[in-house]
Amino acid sequence: MTSSPLSRVPIPSSLEAGSESAPAGQELTEEERAGLQVAAAAGERAAVWVRELARRQPVKVHGRMLELTADAIEQTCTREIIPGNDNELAAELRYRLDGGVLLGTANLETLPELTGGERIALAAVTSLALAMPGTVLTWYERELPHLAQVMDDAVGAGRAARPGR
Repeated sequence: MTSSPLSRVPIPSSLEAGSESAPAGQELTEEERAGLQVAAAAGERAAVWVRELARRQPVKVHGRMLELTADAIEQTCTREIIPGNDNELAAELRYRLDGGVLLGTANLETLPELTGGERIALAAVTSLALAMPGTVLTWYERELPHLAQVMDDAVGAGRAARPGR
């Protein structure tokens, strides 16, 4: 029997403390736990990339908005995926992950400085972060790794679209 690549996935710091506890009387399977770990790791990698975008912004408030989006991505891909939860995201998290991050702060006449490819990748990452808490409880092992892989692909495309490459 060959071991799954999921068994070698490091447990992100946000899951080490057992934040993905199942409802009373319902234990997570190893496959579900692995799905949660893969989603959390992809969310953490995506947040690192979004913070890189934030640091490049010449307009500080655009950078701050991207920082808040990175925080929301991490939270949505880790603490918000709760077995047995109603999977309803708080309005603030939904707001941080909506398309407005592509437009920047509303009261400015400028947009965040991103390439077209970075904008597309950022839109994909935030959409995927919004989707992860809504996965079907009994399909974590199928859905979360797939969404995480697409998120990683979007981050890869965004990094490749960086100016000067």
